[in-house]
Amino acid sequence: MRRTAPPFFSAACSMEEATRTTSLFSVQIVCEEGKAMCGLEAGLRELARARLHGFSPQELRIAAAKQLAEAEQLFVERDQTYCTSLRDELVGHFLRGELVVGAEEEARLSKSCTERMTCADLHEYADKLRINRSCVIRAMEGRAATREDDISAAVATIQAEEDAGEITENAMFKVPENLIEKDGLMTAGSIVDERTFPNLGFTVVGLANGMRVAMKTTNFLDDQVLVRCFARGGMSEVSRAEHLDSLYANTIASELGMYGFKPEVLHDIMAGKRCEMSAKTGTYTRRVDGDTSPTDIESGLQLLHILFTSDVSRMLVPEELEAVLRMQEQAIRNRRRDPASVYNETIRHLVYGRTFQSKPLQVRDVRRMKPSEACRHFNANFSDPAEFTVVLVGAFDEGKVRPMLEKYLGSIPPPKVPRPRITEVKPVPFTFPAGVINKDLRVPMVEPMSMASITFPVNIPNPDYDTHLKTVPAVTLEGSAALTKEKLLCVFASSIIERRLLALLRFKFGEIYTCSAGTSFAYQDPAARGATLRGDVMINFSCDPSAGHRLAELAMEDVRAMQRDGPTAEEVATAVEVETRALEVRLQENAYWREYYEALHNSRLVPLMGGDLDALFAVTERVRGELMRGLTPEMIQAHMQRCLKADNRVVVVLRPQRPLWQRLCLPSPVTPEGLAVLTCVGAAVMVLLRHATRRA
Repeated sequence: MRRTAPPFFSAACSMEEATRTTSLFSVQIVCEEGKAMCGLEAGLRELARARLHGFSPQELRIAAAKQLAEAEQLFVERDQTYCTSLRDELVGHFLRGELVVGAEEEARLSKSCTERMTCADLHEYADKLRINRSCVIRAMEGRAATREDDISAAVATIQAEEDAGEITENAMFKVPENLIEKDGLMTAGSIVDERTFPNLGFTVVGLANGMRVAMKTTNFLDDQVLVRCFARGGMSEVSRAEHLDSLYANTIASELGMYGFKPEVLHDIMAGKRCEMSAKTGTYTRRVDGDTSPTDIESGLQLLHILFTSDVSRMLVPEELEAVLRMQEQAIRNRRRDPASVYNETIRHLVYGRTFQSKPLQVRDVRRMKPSEACRHFNANFSDPAEFTVVLVGAFDEGKVRPMLEKYLGSIPPPKVPRPRITEVKPVPFTFPAGVINKDLRVPMVEPMSMASITFPVNIPNPDYDTHLKTVPAVTLEGSAALTKEKLLCVFASSIIERRLLALLRFKFGEIYTCSAGTSFAYQDPAARGATLRGDVMINFSCDPSAGHRLAELAMEDVRAMQRDGPTAEEVATAVEVETRALEVRLQENAYWREYYEALHNSRLVPLMGGDLDALFAVTERVRGELMRGLTPEMIQAHMQRCLKADNRVVVVLRPQRPLWQRLCLPSPVTPEGLAVLTCVGAAVMVLLRHATRRA
């Protein structure tokens, strides 16, 4: 159980294969800065406890249930193994002599060994975990504070406790057998309407409480059912004053327990069940994503029921909350030391106009957040079932699932205090900065490298926008099809840019490690009510520390050349072929259809087409098919000239910080620090000259 003042934030154990004949038992502990020795002592104490007292039948039962669940999944999907998994197994066999017996036999061996495991077997293995048996202790810190003497002292402390008999058995706690007790449910709701979309492959039912459920049965993976529960309205609806509280709502709820149980208790309740659920509030939507086995769908639906009916503020315990807040403060400090995190946060803040939604979090923000208000936001976000649509995609029996929908989802009551339904989301007030912004980031690095990004705004004219009325009076099918076509053209243009830059920067100059180019419309209002549909194209690459700015200029020249001359016919054909093959793979994945249904459901064309998702699906596929069959270099060139502004961009280059003596003796005039040094030197020179003049 979580303590009120935990010595560490998290801990985990793993087995690693060091060589063909040597296996390693590894314990990883994550703790607060400056408390490495507290975490080390706690880890050593638990190892000693395992050696002295072994494990209880309850602990063995929970661990065995998890192992058997993994073996069952391996067996059920034995004929659907991804080629990458098989590849990794064969590589392990070649390099380390690992046994490769096939998924079916491996599952049987795992099940047989697990069922024969006893507490005595575990105790015998735990007895080998001693400090004097080739043990290596390593401390990794942002700032080195732990010495070898400190580690020796921690080891001596635990050894003294063990010799004195002060390490006792773990206190057992009761693990509930069920997520929901028999008398914990209200009267089940009924299915009141139903609609089938045969071309899309979905059946949509409506429950009496207003919640809708879309189901699609597939045979892609025999042990997978993906779940998504979504509704309109996210962080964009929150005012600046409430932004921090809403931003931390999911974090506070997940750390303290959003499903009516503390996380560690829920973890043990779900032992042996392959069912995972996570809630998230995005910019424009609220979501609960899940991945479950067909045999554990009922548990997933129970978790959804608990999420909507429980009050997370009941889980607020001041002592435990303090540990969560310290954990969040430490996470922000760690991000400040991580070059990649600083780099990505800087790009996001600059590209989206330095709004409060894109501002990087500071350590002081954690204490400014009000936990009770964060819980209130979370409860409000997941309270009204009539706002939500649940999507189930995978290998399940629809006939068996329907009674579960009525029992667990249909029994979710409406909120006691109804809140206004969100029919149109509030757009995020972001504005891409005008002109050219160049940002040079210098941060300390252990392994010097450089990263550079170039971000351009994309502005696609909205055919449905009335310039006189300054709004979209009516959404049209032709206008929406034109917007979809332009978005796809932007995706193809990004794909071609990426391949051109790879050929130029890696194979010609050989100075980059990675390179990518992508299109994003994440911050665009889904209803597209403005004069333009706004997005961005970002080029990102990592390279040698001295090459960042020079390669960024080369990338810019290549983008301008593509706008001026367009891509070649071969480049366009390659992009279409790659997208065709990628689409063939995605069509065989449950995640693709889950995402596709949500996109169609939230489309601006749904009211126009009377809710006919099959017709909308046909329009989307027709637009994509016609574009891919008829795509030409001239179309890509015209799109880039029309929608992408190369002279309006944000360029961020990340480079390693130079040693202090270099920054003082050879200051750089392009950095604030260098300008400050040069200013001080200039002022000192002026003072000396005046003093010399007076003496003369």
